[in-house]
Amino acid sequence: MKKILFLFFAGGLLASCQSGQKETAMKLNYPETRTDDQVDNYFGADVADPYRWLEVDTAADVEAWVKAQNEVTYGYLEQIPYRQAIRQRYEELFNYPKLSSPFKAGDYYFSTKMTACKTKR
Repeated sequence: MKKILFLFFAGGLLASCQSGQKETAMKLNYPETRTDDQVDNYFGADVADPYRWLEVDTAADVEAWVKAQNEVTYGYLEQIPYRQAIRQRYEELFNYPKLSSPFKAGDYYFSTKMTACKTKR
């Protein structure tokens, strides 16, 4: 009897998780990512680091790659229909005056105060 109830419950749970709408996957065209043949030897073990070139974040090619990645990312995020509603709710919940705990620096005690702000977006 317990097995039948469990199977009935599991089937109902699976059925409730499936939405009536068929979702289509969005094709994202990521920018081409360069890989280098960088290999370092650490204590006798070779470690490949093909993305070392991305560590120099001020390089022009890294800046161009990040810009291209951001275009793909923000292009996708801007298509989310409920994104603005999430932003508004988040601001409702977390945009209030905040006061830190006092802390001592030298002979003085300090605390910080952050007032609620109105964002323009």
